Amino acid sequence: MKKEKKNGQKAKYGLFAASLVMAAGVFAVMTYMQKMALSDYEKRDIYVAVTDIPRGTVIDIDNVSDYMVIKSVDAGCIPDDVLCDPGDITGLSPLIDISAGTLLTCNMFTSSETVSLGMKTPVLAGFKADDLSKAVSGVLRAGDRIDIYSTDSESGEGKILCSDVYVERGYDASGNAVDDATAAVMFNIFLESSQAESFYEGLRSGSLYVVKRC
Repeated sequence: MKKEKKNGQKAKYGLFAASLVMAAGVFAVMTYMQKMALSDYEKRDIYVAVTDIPRGTVIDIDNVSDYMVIKSVDAGCIPDDVLCDPGDITGLSPLIDISAGTLLTCNMFTSSETVSLGMKTPVLAGFKADDLSKAVSGVLRAGDRIDIYSTDSESGEGKILCSDVYVERGYDASGNAVDDATAAVMFNIFLESSQAESFYEGLRSGSLYVVKRC
């Protein structure tokens, strides 16, 4: 009788041990499956606009922290060209106005040299706001597109001289480049060399005015 009772206890312990082993095995499998499932949601550090970044703002090491901040997001939710290193866009500027909170990608930024690639014989021309016969329609800033008109001295009517002109940079009264074009009083623009002569003639005569494209 005692022997049977002893064998029963051994069997009970054996089943208990087997249950523990099975439970450990199930736990290990579930842990592995959980890791596999979570691998699709690994975190990745990317850059997000912390404030509005106006079109034409040149990104450099001094202002990068003013415009963007690191954010950790699920790796499966971001595009391939997401911005992970601000060094990739140093010296570049946004093609469009970027709103605060926007996930930044490298293709949102470009260099002014890219604009001149599509031109036959590009030249960099400059003018002062005071050289224009009329006030600029809207505030100019780097990256803007403008149309330049010349006023006919006899009829007083305006005719377009240069269209879709790229504003390369704005400068303050001391000649320093500015990111905020509200303080800019001088501007550099890209023109075809064939347009330069008539452009400067218009400046000398005071017949030019500029219209900003929206």
